[in-house]
Parts: sequence; structure tokens; C-alpha cells
Amino acid sequence: MTHVLDRLDSLSDEWLRPLARYIDVVKIGWGLPLLLPRELVRKRIRFYHDLGVEVSTGGTLLEYAVARDRASAAITEAKELGFDIVEVSDGVIEMAPPQIAKLAEEVRSHRMDVFIEVGKKNPQNQLSLRETLDRIGHARGLNPRKVIIESRESGRGVGIYDGEGAIKWDWVRAIVADHPAEDLIFEAPQEPQQIALLKELGSGTNLGNIALQSVAPLATERLGLRGDTFGNIRSSRPVRGPPATKFLYFLLETYRGLDQSELVRLSRLPRRTVQSGLESLRRQGLVREGVSLVDSRRREYRLT
Repeated sequence: MTHVLDRLDSLSDEWLRPLARYIDVVKIGWGLPLLLPRELVRKRIRFYHDLGVEVSTGGTLLEYAVARDRASAAITEAKELGFDIVEVSDGVIEMAPPQIAKLAEEVRSHRMDVFIEVGKKNPQNQLSLRETLDRIGHARGLNPRKVIIESRESGRGVGIYDGEGAIKWDWVRAIVADHPAEDLIFEAPQEPQQIALLKELGSGTNLGNIALQSVAPLATERLGLRGDTFGNIRSSRPVRGPPATKFLYFLLETYRGLDQSELVRLSRLPRRTVQSGLESLRRQGLVREGVSLVDSRRREYRLT
């Protein structure tokens, strides 16, 4: 999923229409809808709908409404304006888990989808890794469309990014170890962040807070059409099975053709575990066995 942040930038149908296939959701950020006459908001949402793109509110908009005891009215108006998704967050204000659950249920009662965002916007008031993992778990328990990992539009000093915008990989790996990456959207406003996450987690990684002008560069990153990702980006295909099986898939994705002995050496797994894992990958249609291109006596394994 490519989740784009609309800052009320100028829109060109000529340029955006051919790129719309690379956009899944557009978020009209923050409280920006409050700045426009309602008919202009409807017109902008219709523009995206005509391109086949869903439209979401920003989490700050609902937080603003909650702080003024206007949440129900805001959700009702979001539906009337044509929004497809409402983002529920507590990045600025504090909300207890039952309050977040109640808001998510109210959004769904209006036949809109829910994104739940985890994280705080103030760099001086960040959640710990443990708190982040727990809140992601609670959010996933509410069955939203996706859980968003907060980064703000700066991508600095918030969530999985340090003060310089570098990725805290220990956080990312802890998050995806506890929660399936396909359930999450990692906000990644900076293009180097996007490239790094795609190379580490795969071309299908859900990314958010993408600027409109970054849609085309991100599409080339996902497709391996630029030097940063050419030939070395992972496919993000779902792999079923125990960690050993997924690790074998990772090795084959990294090193291309390998025989059993090489897989045993690289993985340090027992040969029987390697054989079982390869058989599972074959049954899933992810791996094929063939003759080595270097030595016809060797049988090696490649991704399909």
C-alpha cells in the first residue's frame, strides 16, 4: 500500500492520472479540511475517486474533534463529505484504549474503514519500544484496515526514526517480529527511508506519509527501476511456515540459486530441516528445483 499525504498541493489531472495506479490511499492531512468550503472538500475527494483512489482523514482532525466533544459530528460529516477511511490516533491528546475502541466502532457504524495510528507526535514525549509494541497489539485487536506507525511529515525524532531521520532498525525488527508487516503502514516521508525499508522488508511494504511528488520515485523504487533497488529488492511474497522456512526463503531471495549444502552452510540449520523447509516452499509454489547454470551435476533452488 502506498499511502499519500495531500497537503492541498495543486493537482494536475494530466500528470496524476497515469500515476494513480501507484496510489492506494490519499490522506487529506491534519485539520486541512476545516480550511476549505465543504463543497471544495467534496470536489477534491471526487477527483481522487475518479482516479480509483480512496481518501482518508488525518488523525489530528479527529483528535481535534474529540478534544471539543465533537467526535460523533466529525465522523458523520466525514461520511457525508465522501471520505472512505477515518484515521483514529492519539498522537497529540491522550486517549484510553476503550475510547479508541469506541471511536473505531463508531466509524465502522457509518460504513467507513478505520486506520489506527500508533505513536506520539512530540519528539520529547515518545513511547518506549515496549509501549509501541503493546499499542500496536491493542490496535490490531480492533481489526482496523491497517495500523499506522507514526513518523510525522518530517520523519525525524518520532517512532522508528532518530533525530537525524535514520531508521532505528532494532525497533523495526522488533515490530515485525511481533506483528505481521502486511498489517502495518510505516510512515516514511523521506525517500532514503522508503528505499531502506523496501530493501529490508520487501517491495510490497506498506508505506505512508508519501508526498504527491514522491509517488513516481517510490513506484520506481518498488519496481527496481532505479540504481538503489535495481536487482536487490525483495518481493515481499507471503511465506507460510516456521521461522526456519522463512529464513531459507530469505537466503534464496538474497543469493538466488543455492544447493542444499550451501543452504545448510549459510543457515546453519540441520540438513533435514533444510530439506523440510524446501519441500514446504515448493508446495507453496515459491521455489523450484533445477540444474545449476554453473555445474550441471548440481541441483539448486531458485525462487519461482
